[in-house]
Amino acid sequence: MGRAALTTALVAAAGLVMLWPAGRGNTQSIFTDEVTADGLHKVDPSILTNFWVRPDRDLSRYRRVFFTPAVIQFSELPPPSERSWVAASNDEFSVGDLMREELRELFGEAFREAVAGVRSHEPSTELGRDVLMVRGVVSNVTTGIPPDHAGSNVNMVRWAWKADIIVEVRDSMSDEVLARTFERQHVNGPFDADLIMALAPRVTRNWSELIVRRLRELASLYPSRLQRLQEESELGRLRN
Repeated sequence: MGRAALTTALVAAAGLVMLWPAGRGNTQSIFTDEVTADGLHKVDPSILTNFWVRPDRDLSRYRRVFFTPAVIQFSELPPPSERSWVAASNDEFSVGDLMREELRELFGEAFREAVAGVRSHEPSTELGRDVLMVRGVVSNVTTGIPPDHAGSNVNMVRWAWKADIIVEVRDSMSDEVLARTFERQHVNGPFDADLIMALAPRVTRNWSELIVRRLRELASLYPSRLQRLQEESELGRLRN
């Protein structure tokens, strides 16, 4: 299914992305000059923030969507150096093993619920020529909770977790990437360090709903909308 080099084990949800068809006029003004190594053009942030698409692909032929398994990944940070634990409350740490397992379980459940609410497109259990493969990831998760905080006199922390939320849409046969979104999420406090895990169900649900929401925004890029955006952009430039 995916190539090993591409596996950041992306969490998935359903979305049908329809982009500007190949050969339909000049759409450069709705994109910035930023192009990724795999050929995606960044959409102007005034239209969609942190979205990259392949403008020369018409995805309207895809009728089904294949979801990859939901996965959450964690950053490995060096252990804290010698310093006061009070100062450590402002730092960033690796997520401990017990917290990792609970976040994985909660995120898996929350994501299944979020995907179940998507009614726009037909899910597929196999790859095919009319199937989009949708991948996502909650990655690079870190925490603001110092290790062994109970013995460190750190009762309050400024934030609970940070994570990168990525969504990718690929051709399920060629594995060619067709669209991507990326953003960094912070769960800011302050919070009582001993009560952090009570936040986890809501946080993992928010991550899941964000992924589905980004896919729906990608799905809004129908050719007619891109044409309208192009016309509005050109009109705005003339006025300026």
